[in-house]
Amino acid sequence: MLLLLNKSSGSRETKAVLLENNQLIEVYLGEEEEESIAGSIYVGKIEKFIPALEAAFVKLANGENAFLRMKDIKVDYLDFFSIKKLQEGQKILVQVKKESVGNKGPQITTNIGIAGRYTVILPFSKSIGISRKILNEDDRGRLKTIGRALKEKYGIGIIIRTVAAEISEELIYKEVENLYDKWKEIAKNFKKSRKPKLLYKESDSDEFIIREFLRAEVTEIVTNDENHREIIRKFNQKVIVKVIHGDVFETFSIDEKLREVLKRRIQLPLGGEIVVDRTEAMTVIDVNSSHYIATESHEKLSEEINLEAAKEICRILRLRNIGGIVIVDFIDMKDEKNREQILKTVKTEILKDRNRVEIYGFTHLGLLEMARKRTSKSLDERFTHICPICDGRGRVLNPKVVIERLKREVEKKPPKAKEVIIKLHPEFKDFIDKEELKVFFKTEVHVHYTHIDPNTYEIAWKI
Repeated sequence: MLLLLNKSSGSRETKAVLLENNQLIEVYLGEEEEESIAGSIYVGKIEKFIPALEAAFVKLANGENAFLRMKDIKVDYLDFFSIKKLQEGQKILVQVKKESVGNKGPQITTNIGIAGRYTVILPFSKSIGISRKILNEDDRGRLKTIGRALKEKYGIGIIIRTVAAEISEELIYKEVENLYDKWKEIAKNFKKSRKPKLLYKESDSDEFIIREFLRAEVTEIVTNDENHREIIRKFNQKVIVKVIHGDVFETFSIDEKLREVLKRRIQLPLGGEIVVDRTEAMTVIDVNSSHYIATESHEKLSEEINLEAAKEICRILRLRNIGGIVIVDFIDMKDEKNREQILKTVKTEILKDRNRVEIYGFTHLGLLEMARKRTSKSLDERFTHICPICDGRGRVLNPKVVIERLKREVEKKPPKAKEVIIKLHPEFKDFIDKEELKVFFKTEVHVHYTHIDPNTYEIAWKI
């Protein structure tokens, strides 16, 4: 696996990409346009309780009204700060668990989590969690023993991350000690604070990015910043590091790869395709055979395309950071074993995802139901915006409909009009016969294909 680190000229931010067999696996593109607040810890002020929603609105330091569900108010939190009952106008310590999306404000929780490279500490929890990606039972047993010891020592919950499987007990203890010191400082500052303010922010520094992306599978790192070498050696002494001049992403054609990922229709290597459609409520993905004809058996064809599509769909969800409900319509499969194989493949692939993915299985109609949690904006939201022409529908008026409207309007020409100038979208070139229009309008007609909106047109008369 190859890790690319790129610092553009004039930018202070480092962007990161993981490649495997020249294919994008994971991306981090920075927060230059809009600062990320996911994971940030605030002193908030309770503005209003909404009993019907079983939630409260909390004002943060950035002026946003965040959404706090009552179930996200931990009993251990109340006990820690000796609070009998929360009231409107009261300060509250919260962490952003999901950034604002559209008109919805950020979602917050009192279940604070402070992350390191190997662990996450949970001051208001007593649970011990081991990354589901650690499959070796001996490793899980060893780490659970370490987790219990840390829980007993500090009286907090612990989540042990995937990379902890390969490091010593001493390093885990040292990191938890540092994280606990951070927590004590946060709690101390909260008690002194009176107004909403930011207390702690998940770092977007080079060290944070390298820490998060330097997986055990990474064998080589390519960067254009010599300073990265020293940071990398803090976490890994053996990995190959190459420092090059120029734009790393340009060298490896990353922008082209990202454009492919964002397409609605994505071709599969063997010839099939997946079609990704996003709505307000969910993401719907359709799997098609397209031009794939490698086998004459429909069941065998379905199995081969569906298996390839299952892997690609999990990659696309991860790369585009698509969250919420996901429905996948695979090619029909009659054999139940083939469905089981698809589920097995999806369950294996989602282990590569940092975010939690729930698989609910196939419905009676043969649709696979999934749900993926996300805390920050999707790649679609960062790279694209709603089309000002079709208003996000993805469809425009049929040219024949527009031409009929045009004809009706031109029929109402001024009495002394000698010429008409019509501006249409270039799409109309195959639908317009200028000589036919001259006969129909009984006047000189000039047509220019320079109009930007295929739903409308422009008309100007010469008297």
